[in-house]
Amino acid sequence: MIDAARDPVPQVATAGEYVVALRDVRRRSGLTYRDISRRASAAGHWLPPSTLATMLGRNTLPRERTVVALLAACGTSAADIERWVGLRRDIEARLSEPARWQEESTPPDTASSDADSPHRPSGDLRRVTRPARRRLRMGALALVGALTVGALLPRGEGMTTTSATACPLVLRQGMYGPCVQDLQERLVARGLRVPVDGWFGPDTTSRVIAFQAMAGLSVSGTVDRPFLDALSGDPVLPVPWSENRVSTHLRKTFAPDAAEAVRLARCVSGLDPLRVEVTADGSRRWGLFQFSDMELSRRGVDRRTALDPGWNIAAARDVWSRTGDFSHWRCLPSP
Repeated sequence: MIDAARDPVPQVATAGEYVVALRDVRRRSGLTYRDISRRASAAGHWLPPSTLATMLGRNTLPRERTVVALLAACGTSAADIERWVGLRRDIEARLSEPARWQEESTPPDTASSDADSPHRPSGDLRRVTRPARRRLRMGALALVGALTVGALLPRGEGMTTTSATACPLVLRQGMYGPCVQDLQERLVARGLRVPVDGWFGPDTTSRVIAFQAMAGLSVSGTVDRPFLDALSGDPVLPVPWSENRVSTHLRKTFAPDAAEAVRLARCVSGLDPLRVEVTADGSRRWGLFQFSDMELSRRGVDRRTALDPGWNIAAARDVWSRTGDFSHWRCLPSP
């Protein structure tokens, strides 16, 4: 895999050229879309494979946060990421110049004078029209943003009054706003890495489910008052294993085929012991080797146990010993 951090920041002038340069970073990194998504998540960003594919499949200027997530996942240095972001802002500024020039150079309406028009109020309002329009636009955008956040929340549910921000009694996947961001910050404070972006996406759902399993709560993937009470209570989470500790334990346990064991665990879970994936049929897969609900039932273990990296690796070693290989798992690279 090529180290993207050594690649120079490109000299491009258009949004299309900027996206082409980002595609080149991804191509030379040697990472699949799924690899990038998991690396981005580990770095505290949210970048699903579908979002990445959409971003790299268009010729429009991508969002700043998705650019940062992609570059960070590909190993770009912080200094070069800053340069990439600066370049993006320069392109964005140039793209907005024609519209701004057109607005500021539009001559006033001289078809009728103040005195001649019976519909024009007295006084020269043209002197304040442009700044007034700008203030109105800013206010309208703020209002639309507030209404958009409100529209994403379930209707008819009661609101909490424990903070300055009124939050729904239940938070679930698909919501967006400061209430979700507060939840994410509290999860991070408990050692559950998740992007703090205000979006209740799959990564946040995964962390919520993991905490519910560890705390002995109903594993629903939604956040309610018992969940928040447990989140504020005594610690229930073990000290998380670092990626290096996970890799070391895998190599020791699977000594005859250590490299493949590490590769597989990285592919299915990103070497994240607390990873929980919700499948299309609503079932879940748990931990480093993503054992299914059915497999946990057959082995007679609960979900908390499944999230223990020691147990998860030992269970995978048992499967590997019986089959002689890793054919039990299927993890194909993303396009």
